[in-house]
Amino acid sequence: MMAARTGSAYPATGLPRPDAGLAGCRAARPTALASAFAREQSRAASDRGFLVTSSPRLSVVWDERFHDYDFGPEHPFSERSRELAVRLLETVVPPADPGPIEWLRSVPPAERASLERFHRPEYLAKVQAASRARETVLLDAGDTPGFPGCYEAAARIVAGADRGLGTTLEAGRPAFHPAGGLHHAHPDRASGFCIFNDVAVAVSRAVDEHRKVAYLDIDAHHGDGVMYGFYESGRVLDIDFHQDGRTLFPGTGFPTECGRRDGAGLKVNVPLPPGAGDGALRPLFHRIVPTLLRSFRPDVIVVQHGVDGHVGDTLARLQYTPAAYADVDRTVLGLARELTRGRLLVTGGGGYRADSVSRVLARAGTILAQVDAPDDAAALPARWREEYRAALGATAPRTWGEHPRPAPSPWRREDEEKLVGVLESTLGVRLPRPS
Repeated sequence: MMAARTGSAYPATGLPRPDAGLAGCRAARPTALASAFAREQSRAASDRGFLVTSSPRLSVVWDERFHDYDFGPEHPFSERSRELAVRLLETVVPPADPGPIEWLRSVPPAERASLERFHRPEYLAKVQAASRARETVLLDAGDTPGFPGCYEAAARIVAGADRGLGTTLEAGRPAFHPAGGLHHAHPDRASGFCIFNDVAVAVSRAVDEHRKVAYLDIDAHHGDGVMYGFYESGRVLDIDFHQDGRTLFPGTGFPTECGRRDGAGLKVNVPLPPGAGDGALRPLFHRIVPTLLRSFRPDVIVVQHGVDGHVGDTLARLQYTPAAYADVDRTVLGLARELTRGRLLVTGGGGYRADSVSRVLARAGTILAQVDAPDDAAALPARWREEYRAALGATAPRTWGEHPRPAPSPWRREDEEKLVGVLESTLGVRLPRPS
């Protein structure tokens, strides 16, 4: 998710600037992750195991009314590409009862009490007024306009995340909310196409229920609403991979931003330069995420699965391929099985090319449902390709993995080691050497 502008302007968060030094995290919480791990050592082995459930193996939250979250035909963000992902997933894993996927298709808007888990009452009142206004009301500096019915539309997206969280906590199987992932909204304001922050509301619920949450964000844009919303929380480990904030909205997410007070050492920012691709994401993900999650021992994992890091995206300049996303998905599912008894909520996020968003999110669904995921060379179903053409007036891709050819990447092994060194110094941990 992102806003149309770019730049490095720092928001008025009151947080330390990226050059504020490294001592704060180490001094405030020198062994936060190690201590968390030690406290959890006594947990019974059965409580750490994966809860083996019968079919279904995945719950997908999709209500056709998610389309109501619509800024208009000229706006970059549209739920249409998420709908195409759902249609593709339905095509390759046809709905059945019983079947590997449970479909949750009726989602009323979230109640005000749910929204107030993260958002301030005065901001909710502002959105309600914009929702009823006859003229367009800007909810931020210009990227996120209000529209008739915007309160209910945004609240329904929030309810989808809440429904997914409740399902995974109760059933012990992953939940998938492709329409969600609106990670830029702050407690008191909209930002970056995000009116309400569905992932932050879901995380808040889990924290309110005294659960520990590992939040992973692979959107090209730093998930500032979630990061700073829980910056002081010791119950939220936030690991965010994104394009360097000096080159892209929202201009935040530097490796020296590591949390404060109880949250010190639990906020992990992994900024990548424009042009970085699989060679940056995959090694760093495998070095950082399993190690920190195993130390933190979360009760549930929440993933913002933005696809705007895909090569060729129109609003960002990273160069991930479908294979990298599939690798991340399989790794996260394995960690959920190992650490949280299968409790995993995956949402959508940014992504501004329908051909990449639809295929990446649909294949994520097959992986989460633990069915045979198609490989890159597999042909896409003809029926879906026709639906794609009818919806967008464009020719659909032919295979699951075709993508624009990436440009030469500026990322080198020495860049990886330099970034890992900064993270190790900031967090006070040792990360695995490259394999």
